[in-house]
Amino acid sequence: MSKPKTRREFIKDTCTKTLLGGIFLSQIPLPLDPLPNDVETNSGLTNEQNPLSLVVDVKSKKDVIKGLTPDISLVKQMMNTGITSLTGTSNPKDAWKSLFHEDERIGIKINGLGSHLLAGNYQICWAIVDALKDIGVNENNIIVWDQYQYFLESSGFRLNTSFKGVRAYATDKGGGLDALDSGSSHREYDSGYGAVRISRILTEDVDSLINLCLLKDHETAGVTISLKNISHGVISHPDDFHSNSCDPFIAAINSIPEIRNKIRLHICNGILGLFDGGPMPHKRHIWSNNGIMLSKDPVALDTIGMNIIEGKRKGRDMPSLFNRPNLPKHIETANRFGLGVNDANLINHKNILI
Repeated sequence: MSKPKTRREFIKDTCTKTLLGGIFLSQIPLPLDPLPNDVETNSGLTNEQNPLSLVVDVKSKKDVIKGLTPDISLVKQMMNTGITSLTGTSNPKDAWKSLFHEDERIGIKINGLGSHLLAGNYQICWAIVDALKDIGVNENNIIVWDQYQYFLESSGFRLNTSFKGVRAYATDKGGGLDALDSGSSHREYDSGYGAVRISRILTEDVDSLINLCLLKDHETAGVTISLKNISHGVISHPDDFHSNSCDPFIAAINSIPEIRNKIRLHICNGILGLFDGGPMPHKRHIWSNNGIMLSKDPVALDTIGMNIIEGKRKGRDMPSLFNRPNLPKHIETANRFGLGVNDANLINHKNILI
């Protein structure tokens, strides 16, 4: 009988196979993409057969952006529709109860880079907060956070570290890159490709996590959606893991049990999307996607998001994501690491128009 592989050996073997194989909105022209006329379910297995491969893609018939900011009532409608569809429940309260317990400390990890243009983090967060409070979660046990305080504040959040209200604070506490160490764990965690220190917000302050990501192109990783928001958004030295299109580092860091085991839900803020020039958005590369996506499977979610960005680029006669040096190969690697599925035949992509 052959000797079982260690985790490090498995990751390296997997990698080898992989490598082989809102105030400026009024100034942005944002034509809406064509939307389906009704609810569609695209291929793949049913939620009951493979619940982790379901990606629910909810869009609104009405413009989500009202004036300068997203309409919170529409955001809540999309969230309610998405969470019930994802969990197969009849009402939002039961849906959230199936994922979270009222006694938990729950973190909402946002991606605030470019949030002054890619609107919606603030409204989606408050829709989540209201839903969690509705199932009995103490609002002071809800923490909205990001890596950098500037990103959090530019998303519209006021800092709150008190014992009253929803808490909001960042790993760096306003000190920038050099302060990430002080806000991270003393312990180092083995990624298989270098030790990392993880934000103490994740390791100590929360019991479970909601990953609220953006729909963006990325100049290094190809795309940055759910997986990269975690891998490079919760550690103290993210710049050390950007070579080779961030591969296999995105998958390896997401595989660390102390990170992976706390994430219950992935939500993509796709109200506005970025199809080129990311991760910092430029107005000319932003389009109105007018929706949100929800999944328990970050690989499936990123696969769908990548295809959406690819379709947008194709519609504008731009080079394919797979015809650039910065290939989004980390998604395939994450599939090989067992973080989810990237095979379109195994993803139930459910489009819902409300």
